Amino acid sequence: MITRESVQVADGLTFPGISFQENALKPIFDLQKVYYYRVFIEVTKAHVIMLAEQDLMTADECALILKTMVELEKLPIEESEYNPAYEDLFFMFEKELENRVGPDLAGKVHTARSRNDICVGEFRMVLREQLVDLTEKLNRFREALLYLAEENLETVMPMYTHTQPAQPSTLGHYLLSMSDVMQRDFTRLAAAEKNINLSPFGAAAITTTGFPISRERVCELLGFGALCENSYDSIAASDHMTQFASAMATLAVNLSRFMKDILDWCTMEFAFFRLADPYVQISSIMPQKRNPSSFEHCRPIISKALAEAQAVFTVQHNTPYGDIVDSEEDLQGHIYDAVSYLKRALEIITNVLMTMQINKELLLKRAGDNFITATELADTFVREGGLTFRKAHRLTSAIVRRLYAEGKTAKDITEEFCVEVATEVLGQKVDLTDAQIRQALDPVHFVAIRGRTGGPALKEASRMLRVRKELLAKEQQELEDMRGRYRKAHEMLAEQVRLRIE
Repeated sequence: MITRESVQVADGLTFPGISFQENALKPIFDLQKVYYYRVFIEVTKAHVIMLAEQDLMTADECALILKTMVELEKLPIEESEYNPAYEDLFFMFEKELENRVGPDLAGKVHTARSRNDICVGEFRMVLREQLVDLTEKLNRFREALLYLAEENLETVMPMYTHTQPAQPSTLGHYLLSMSDVMQRDFTRLAAAEKNINLSPFGAAAITTTGFPISRERVCELLGFGALCENSYDSIAASDHMTQFASAMATLAVNLSRFMKDILDWCTMEFAFFRLADPYVQISSIMPQKRNPSSFEHCRPIISKALAEAQAVFTVQHNTPYGDIVDSEEDLQGHIYDAVSYLKRALEIITNVLMTMQINKELLLKRAGDNFITATELADTFVREGGLTFRKAHRLTSAIVRRLYAEGKTAKDITEEFCVEVATEVLGQKVDLTDAQIRQALDPVHFVAIRGRTGGPALKEASRMLRVRKELLAKEQQELEDMRGRYRKAHEMLAEQVRLRIE
């Protein structure tokens, strides 16, 4: 039976209670030691250099602390266990520094800063790296889509609306469409990076500090694009997280819809695609089976990414606008997990697509089935037969219905049949030759004449492909520039450290 006394005995009477340690502080420490220890040292180096430049610390003090930072950086912190003597990684590090340089000098390091701006800033630094890692996988997938699109600009196939055969297009046109969706996902992630990469350092707890620090210098040393200027905004805002989560949720939904198509088209009933052997599993009892397990695994992986991204909003909803743990340790793992799931899925999908076989002959045959060129027959009644489109639509619909009822196909549409149905339905004849009818019903012709902007005709699709390849190259360079800015700042900081300790 639970009593107040039994809880106090089991959980202890001093901070932190054992249940609090095991269920909150230890899991947070385990996340911190993986993601933040070396980032925290990087942040501390920049802060100490700035303090010395602002005459808030002597050159000798700065050099000793920086030397100690270099030593602490080499510790195998990932192997350490949570120690309840310290609330979190920050206090453990502070104690370790104190043991090495003494309490007075260690205490100077914390001049004009707070766990508030430190934690938010570290998180932003890890987030930007995570975002770039994810976007690299996304761009590789985009590259695969364009590669396959180029190979299939003339691969005519049926396209679907409302899950029913609709009109012929090409596989290249379809893949260019998905490439455009993924390009917009890139744009969303790039926009999120700009808002993530704002420096909160120097905001301290809430209101900056009375010491003459340079927030701009720390911003520069750590590779941020700009300051998160308002100090309250620096420690309170969470929209950089929700923006990133939103971009990931959108990417997850886009990928899952694409996966639905590809999985359907891999079935024996469709038989459009055949996955390569490394990505299918044989049944334990049915030796003929080729289960598309690689894609099947991707579906729950993508769903988990979506769930983790949505969790960011769920955790943030209805929380105060201020420095709160809801926006810090307990939230961060959801973002990292979402990134991990999406990276895993993108890598699998990319490799499966690049190695699958495409049944081009079957795709072309299906593009002529189920009357899906009927739109062009109606258009031809307008262009060559002199009908209004509404009359042409009515006539073509009647032709299709009658043929379905008689168990016939589009090949059975003749000049005489069209005249017969037109006389019955419209009360007038229609003048269309068998040759014109055959051309109108040809799926290759259907695609070839749809050369308006954005259409599947070869010339227009080739133009779109060229533009998108150029855009991808440009955006891949943007991504390299992002990574380069972080790397350059890291190198600049390392050089500043070297100059002060030599």
